[in-house]
Amino acid sequence: MLSVIVLHEETIGQSRSRTLDPSEALVRTLASLVRANVEGLLRDVLIAGPVGRDLALIADHAGCGLVEAASEPEWLHQALEAARGPDLLLLRSGHAPEAGFIEEAGDLVSDRGGATGTCVARLHVAPEAFLERLFPTLAPLAGLIAPRDRCLHAPPGTFRHLVRHVGKAPALRSVARRVG
Repeated sequence: MLSVIVLHEETIGQSRSRTLDPSEALVRTLASLVRANVEGLLRDVLIAGPVGRDLALIADHAGCGLVEAASEPEWLHQALEAARGPDLLLLRSGHAPEAGFIEEAGDLVSDRGGATGTCVARLHVAPEAFLERLFPTLAPLAGLIAPRDRCLHAPPGTFRHLVRHVGKAPALRSVARRVG
């Protein structure tokens, strides 16, 4: 089972064609996880974000935990410590995993990464630009599945720093779409 940390950033709910309210993008991201929760893939869900964004109201209504701090490295580290499961899904607000994610992530977690013994994979945004369609791994990163221990041993930093620390990871075949 995965512990989910939804990273709420003010710049995330923006697509190339329009801007979505960051709180609405967060709610849509949380709503996309309901089926995964029903299927038994998720252990717990935390929202991690900046102080003063009324995230407590959203977390209360969604029935998930909340971690707030002044900066991204602080809220990310606190959320990593608060997560309960051995494997994490870090998901950027404003993105929703598409069909096939539940099965693929479930297989990854049940296999614990196969021969490596660890559960690591990247979730990319559905390709939008021409080059992203040719080379899907050029699409922005929407999420990361990784062992909690490996993430906790990363030096404090942003989501991008954490992704670099985790190292090479295969891309999931399923993608995330921008919500909005």
